[in-house]
Amino acid sequence: MFSANILTITVLSSLFGIYLVEYLESKISYHQIFKIIVLILLLFSIYNFFGGLSMIFDWQDPLANATPEQRGRAMARRRGGFVLLIIEYWPYILTIFGAVWSFIYYSAFKKRS
Repeated sequence: MFSANILTITVLSSLFGIYLVEYLESKISYHQIFKIIVLILLLFSIYNFFGGLSMIFDWQDPLANATPEQRGRAMARRRGGFVLLIIEYWPYILTIFGAVWSFIYYSAFKKRS
């Protein structure tokens, strides 16, 4: 139900959309555009939250079958251990990310309404 392509777009939009929100927040003449963009970003963040919840129940760690030797080689590379941690806990990271950014965008929308 939650495709990887759409999740990628929504995660990146939620992450970098805050810069657009900060810019439009200070412009009084762009009030309607600000509200529309914040609502879109809020929907993206909610989508991320539910995508993360869905993955928590269906997630199969792609590195679960890797031998300790393979994991060790991957971790020995530059920042490899950090990437492996992100892959292993991605559903939880996505759920928390979606919840936090939903709160941020909702607060921005309510403050300006």
